[in-house]
Amino acid sequence: MSIKKIRQNKVAVVFDFIETAGNELEKRFGYSPTCKDVVRHLAEKGLIEPKRIRNYMIIADFDRMLVGNKGSRTDTWMDLSIKYEISESMAQ
Repeated sequence: MSIKKIRQNKVAVVFDFIETAGNELEKRFGYSPTCKDVVRHLAEKGLIEPKRIRNYMIIADFDRMLVGNKGSRTDTWMDLSIKYEISESMAQ
């Protein structure tokens, strides 16, 4: 793996994070944590903001709901706003 050493202090922090997170994951989930385990761990540790997860899910749900709403974007935005308790303009 090649990471530029332009700013050594930042590279060192990244490697330290990888080592620390890896050790925490091994202690918690064993030697083969799944992707779901990693995301759960990072979210619980506060490294992934719940708002970012919600925003990702809104985007992922849009496509699924659009199919269910027979292509009606208006209905899809309304459904998203209800599901995530946000305004329709935020859903858009």
